[in-house]
Amino acid sequence: MTRSEIALLLGAAAARDQRTIGDADVLAWHEDLGDLDFSDARAALGRHFRESTDRLMPAHIRRLVRIIRDERRASSVVTALPPGKTQDDPDRAERIARNKARLSAVMAQIAAKRAVPSAPAEEPTASDEIRMRAIARAQAERTRRAS
Repeated sequence: MTRSEIALLLGAAAARDQRTIGDADVLAWHEDLGDLDFSDARAALGRHFRESTDRLMPAHIRRLVRIIRDERRASSVVTALPPGKTQDDPDRAERIARNKARLSAVMAQIAAKRAVPSAPAEEPTASDEIRMRAIARAQAERTRRAS
């Protein structure tokens, strides 16, 4: 709200509770209520004086504006979602399949680079046995990290 809207709001309150309004009042209330919408604040002011005999304070306006907004949200109904960007896209399924294939190829390359070599096919030597145990440990460690 602008300061002039705050002055209008305070004028409406003064008409009901005989308060006096000065520049300091407008500045103080603007500090407290400047972020609110004028029409919501005006509705909150009317509701306050219909429901209460208390002197109106900024906290009353803020609380009632929150209630008014909640009621507005609860009563608004979304009948349908707006059309999406891909709704009229005949090539979408083909493009998705093509991108999945590209992604699979890239993932296969990454997996091949990170794969642990398999054991040799011939009769293992002592160094091959050490190598096999190292490979088994590496595979177990990789499985444990993936879990």
